[in-house]
Amino acid sequence: MPKQKAYALGIDLGGTKTLAAVIDITSGEVVASARKRTRAERGQEFISQHTIELATAALEDAKLPHGTELVAVGVGAAGQIDRKAGVIVDGPNLDVHDMPIGALLSKQFGKPVAVGNDVEVAALGEYVYGAGKGYNNFVCIFVGTGIGSGIVQNGSLYTGLTGTAGEVGHITIAAEGRICGCGSRGCLEAYASRTAITKAIMAEIHHGRSSVLADEAERQLKAGEAIIRSGILASAIQQKDELVIEIVSEAANYLGYGLASVLNFYNPDCIILGGGVIEAIDLLFETAVHRTRVTALTAPAKKTPILRVKLGDFSGVVGAACLAAQGAGYQFPT
Repeated sequence: MPKQKAYALGIDLGGTKTLAAVIDITSGEVVASARKRTRAERGQEFISQHTIELATAALEDAKLPHGTELVAVGVGAAGQIDRKAGVIVDGPNLDVHDMPIGALLSKQFGKPVAVGNDVEVAALGEYVYGAGKGYNNFVCIFVGTGIGSGIVQNGSLYTGLTGTAGEVGHITIAAEGRICGCGSRGCLEAYASRTAITKAIMAEIHHGRSSVLADEAERQLKAGEAIIRSGILASAIQQKDELVIEIVSEAANYLGYGLASVLNFYNPDCIILGGGVIEAIDLLFETAVHRTRVTALTAPAKKTPILRVKLGDFSGVVGAACLAAQGAGYQFPT
């Protein structure tokens, strides 16, 4: 007899976009979704309203069968999370602090709410229904506004003593190097994130380097977008733009140094890479993998699979829904 369908609402609250979706947690299917660009500069009240509006739109569009209710609501948010309290303690890419997102959504939807870091819940989504299926110990790393990772250890999310395990974006790769958004210097995120790529390209254009991106990037940034879109970067590379190829290749090599450190230290069953630039730009993915394999210790460098995410943009919402369902007592097949 087929398993009865069950549904959860997943929300991915990221630095550049918010995505909400109703997920059939028995299959990982995205039933309905809604998304908008995140406007962090408008403040916490806007983020709250924006999130509720998108979640409501996804739920209405799902048209769940009569008599069916959501099991729970899950949120993956960029930043440091108090999981027990359901609070975004510090979300620098969202410009929110001590935001009680769990309580807000519980009041709105009348369901239990689980809150986790955006990349750790994406790792859970990939473990249950994506590229991580069949691997019990892996690291899932997303390259976006920043760089974060989720760790699956013995089939469960590992969050560490203070709940901050997986902050791979803040591995120091250049002593006394570039200032990072966290306040430190030389972090991987300051060299290999899409924010870092954007800053490097725009600085070179400002100093007279030519690029097919000059006008488009300027227009995009004036329109209030903080970073250049992955598709635009990919298009410039296809046009053999020397500047963009140079900057993306440099970022990819730095990413490879960071991945090599992960391989050497943790020796996972695999590494899974996600995020818009990873999915859109083969040059970045392939260069990062090459740099990893020539930098890491020989045995893990040769043996460890380095994969792209399978669920794409929906890794976070599927994972958030799975996290919420687990918290509500739902058991996934092993």
